[in-house]
Amino acid sequence: MIRFCVIDDHEVVQDGLWAMARREEDLELVGVTSRLHDAYSLLQSTAPDIVLLDLQLDGESSIETCSVLTETFSATKVILFSSYGNAALLKQAIHAGASGYALKDTNTRKMPDILREVFRTGSYFDSRLSGSLLRESLNPKNAQAFSDRELLIVSEISRGSNNYDIAEKLHVSPHTVKFHISAMLKRHNLQRRAELVHLAMTMHLLE
Repeated sequence: MIRFCVIDDHEVVQDGLWAMARREEDLELVGVTSRLHDAYSLLQSTAPDIVLLDLQLDGESSIETCSVLTETFSATKVILFSSYGNAALLKQAIHAGASGYALKDTNTRKMPDILREVFRTGSYFDSRLSGSLLRESLNPKNAQAFSDRELLIVSEISRGSNNYDIAEKLHVSPHTVKFHISAMLKRHNLQRRAELVHLAMTMHLLE
C-alpha cells in the first residue's frame, strides 16, 4: 500500500485525488490540508510515503517548505504539484529536494502511475519540463563561461597586460591571444576587453 497525503488549497483537486485513491487498491490518501503552515504537523501525524505539495499556497511559494520537509522527513518523497511549468521552477524543485514535479493538467487516471513510479524508483518529473531543462542545459549560452586558458588571459587583462605580454607569459603567439579574446567577446556578446574582466568578476571567477 502506497500512503500519500495532499497539501493543496483547491477543493476540486482534493476531491479528485480522494476519488482517485478510492479507485486504486494500492493507494491510500491518509491526509489533506489546504494550509502551508500545517504541512509539518500533517506529515508528522500521518508519516506518508509521498506528499503532493501544491507549488503555490497561502499566496507564497512552497519551495522553501519542500526543502524543510525533505530534510525533516527523509523517508517521505515530495512531489511538487503545480499549474505552472518551466525549467527554472523545475531546477528550484530539484534543489529543494523534490522527488517529483507534476503539472495539474495531468489526468487523474495518470496520477496513480506517477505515485507508483515515485514510490518504486524515487523520482518522477514531467517530460514536458525535464525536456526543457535538458534543452536549456545544452544551450551554448549556458556552457562554461571561460576555459582555463581563457580565464588566464582575462586575469592578465585585469592586470593591464597587452596581447604581447600575455603571449609571452602563456608561451603562445600574440595572434593566439587575439584569437581567444575575439572568441570570448563574440561568445558573450561584448565589445571591450574590460567587459570580459567585469563579467568574470561578476561570476566570482576573479578577485
